[in-house]
Amino acid sequence: MTQSTMKWATNALLDAMASKTRHVFITGASRGIGEATARLLADKNVHMTLAARSYNRLLGVCMDVGVEKSHAVKLDLVEEQSIDDAITTAESKFGPIDVLICNAGIHEDTPLSDVSAQGRARFRRVIEVNLVGTYFLAQLASLHMRPGGRIIFIGSVLSRVGAPQVNAYAASKHALMGLTRSMALELAPRNIRVNSVNPTWVDTDMARAAINRRAEKTGESVSDVAAKYIGRQPIRRMVKPLEVASYIEFLMGPGGDAITGQGIDISCGMVSP
Repeated sequence: MTQSTMKWATNALLDAMASKTRHVFITGASRGIGEATARLLADKNVHMTLAARSYNRLLGVCMDVGVEKSHAVKLDLVEEQSIDDAITTAESKFGPIDVLICNAGIHEDTPLSDVSAQGRARFRRVIEVNLVGTYFLAQLASLHMRPGGRIIFIGSVLSRVGAPQVNAYAASKHALMGLTRSMALELAPRNIRVNSVNPTWVDTDMARAAINRRAEKTGESVSDVAAKYIGRQPIRRMVKPLEVASYIEFLMGPGGDAITGQGIDISCGMVSP
């Protein structure tokens, strides 16, 4: 293939991506980053499957973004049947998934000192939701994904660095980067891109709950715990959900076509090469 032919083929693909209605599947869409992404895409040329455990909250998001272009599916990443059913329902409604945004996840304290049955169960659950269930979902979605497709994992600054007390969460997010790189290589021949967006503390319910738990355990005030975490960053603030959603939108579009197997850090300077 000549250079001019390759350029024409690439431009034709990007034009097709921009003009067709794409099916976007977002997990954890009832709040936080997932909800912000759904709202950002509301006026774009997309159909959206919005998935989460909180079905009633999902319905509210669907009403806001438009019931004609979105629908809600209940999804529990611990249950394989729930994963299978969600993909089947989504594809029967809007056809093959063009963009999968794996945002759902949980955060639990899993310190080395907790060797109780409950502590081990928490460790397993974090890995099941953040890694195993997320992989099974991406695996199924990729089967019918067409050329130009995107799989975008929402990782964390803990995909890059460690942190005490949250061993399962850090392990799951590091593993997502390995998954991102491996899937990117496997899906590149089908012209599907796989990337991860790795934010630091995002102003979400999950982040606030984690800060509250730490404050309860240490006896510190919530504001002191938050200041301690944010103080590790050169830019001392939380990331806004819409900021993360904007990077997701970029990776979905033509500008993301030459990017695959990468982790995009939104770390307020906490992570540097």
